[in-house]
Amino acid sequence: MKALTALLLALAAVLGGVLAYRTYAPAALHGTALDTPHPLSAVTLLRDDNQKTDLADSAGKLRLIFFGYTKCPDICPITLGVLARAWETLNAEQQAKLQVQLISVDPGFDRPAVLRRYLEAFSPAFRGFTSREAGSMADIQAAEQSLYVYSAKGAAPGTLIHGDGVAFVDRAGRFVRVYNNAAVTAGELTADLPKLLRD
Repeated sequence: MKALTALLLALAAVLGGVLAYRTYAPAALHGTALDTPHPLSAVTLLRDDNQKTDLADSAGKLRLIFFGYTKCPDICPITLGVLARAWETLNAEQQAKLQVQLISVDPGFDRPAVLRRYLEAFSPAFRGFTSREAGSMADIQAAEQSLYVYSAKGAAPGTLIHGDGVAFVDRAGRFVRVYNNAAVTAGELTADLPKLLRD
């Protein structure tokens, strides 16, 4: 009888531990984590305030980086709208730790002033980046390679095809996680943001 009681107590302890773990353990993050964090390349881009900046420099902030363009008819405004709503759910301390960045795949049209006007419609805190030279894709392609993104001209005039994921970059300038468009629009990135900012 003592052996059965001891066995039942041990089983209860194990089950209690499992329940406590499920209750208090941090929820898993969504998106896809890179097996090895990838340091971003030192690529010089032109920011929406006409300042040159280095893609690899996170300036001590966490970053969400998205490739798109201001004439994009659907994915770009939807993604930026979701990111703007996610931004608004954060408190001031959390916002101070994060930078949301759009890198244009249309550097001929998307010059700094164009990007600034476009992003103001979503959030004044968001920053836009383009190539140093109007129309040159060299800087953009180097940034794309560093973040495993591809872009090309679409079949219809004026359209561009580009990766629609949102990259999460840590304070050290390393690409560590990516959220595809479905994960962004489903709210998975929004749900993860407080955890990402805390960790």
